Amino acid sequence: MLLFGGSFDPPHRGHAALLTAAANRIKPDRILVIPACLAPLKSGHGAPAAERLRMVKLGLLPLLPKPWRRRARLYAREAASRRRVYTIETVTRLKAEHPDWEFHFVAGSDSAAAWRRWKAPKRLLGLCRWWTALRPGDRARRIPPHFAVIRRPMPQVCSTDLRADMAAGRDVSRWLHPRVAARIARRGLYGTGLAANLKSGLNAGRFAHTWAVRALAEALARRWGEDPRRASWAGLLHDCGRLIRRRRLGAYARARRLRVPRLAEVIRRQPGLLHAYVGADLARRRFACRDQAVLSAVRNHTLGARSMSRLELILYVADAASDDRGHPEARRLRRLAFQDLDAAFAGCLSAKLRHALNRGGWLHPLSILLWNERCART
Repeated sequence: MLLFGGSFDPPHRGHAALLTAAANRIKPDRILVIPACLAPLKSGHGAPAAERLRMVKLGLLPLLPKPWRRRARLYAREAASRRRVYTIETVTRLKAEHPDWEFHFVAGSDSAAAWRRWKAPKRLLGLCRWWTALRPGDRARRIPPHFAVIRRPMPQVCSTDLRADMAAGRDVSRWLHPRVAARIARRGLYGTGLAANLKSGLNAGRFAHTWAVRALAEALARRWGEDPRRASWAGLLHDCGRLIRRRRLGAYARARRLRVPRLAEVIRRQPGLLHAYVGADLARRRFACRDQAVLSAVRNHTLGARSMSRLELILYVADAASDDRGHPEARRLRRLAFQDLDAAFAGCLSAKLRHALNRGGWLHPLSILLWNERCART
């Protein structure tokens, strides 16, 4: 029996190609495709388990060649469990039900590379034979030696990139079964309604700013070796917190127990600063963003943080120096960002501080701390 487990969030032609390659190699009598309810190696999912289960039935099994399609079945027990089910549980149960069968398990290269994080990996070794295949650019040395690597070309596609592309309004139909693409659009899954929601909920100037930030963030990501899809998604989401009215931001932050530095003081003195933290929460809950790097960039694009990833720096600078910004330094900071991202961040932080001082506004202690730490390093 060949087992193929995963989150399938969404199921795509890469999944079908991997399963087909494994089936061609193993020649199984039966195939079980096992969508997870809460995949143990994932922090969350873009679509509910019931939707992913339906999409696998609609658009993964039909993509298999006829001989394997006839032998393939959807195993819904994990998805219906409403909890995190570990592979060791499912394989142990199936082994007990079919003690005379030989089990094979095929996993994507990312899951295979994360083998040390699987639960009870030593026990799993004795229950199945393990298979994977490499996408273009994957490094074979990341794969543990007990995985047999199937030497067949795999499509350059992954669910994370598809979710980001769909949220950014890009056409990904070539990677999806038409019925899956139609269901995603009909249900508004994976933030496919993000652009429309932003356009209807933000004023024209703010929406234009969002589009400008997206463009600059994507260009900076290409310059600095970051994933342009992630940067584009972060740019689109960065001001989604402004869908909540300013006077309600404080109540929202308290109700959701958001971790905002000096929350009470921010609510009292500068509640607009809360939009970044509210935006990260909305991005996760309303727009199905499960990418922690993107969420962190949205959260820190206004105040920054003491330790920032390159994606966070990119979004911070893109927001402060986008093409629609009218302050005199914006053009210089945009040029600088393509030469020295860290210096551009310092320039943007300095411009924000001066702007607040010139208005007689309140300076958040975190901004002062970041500036002082930058000065101490020079």
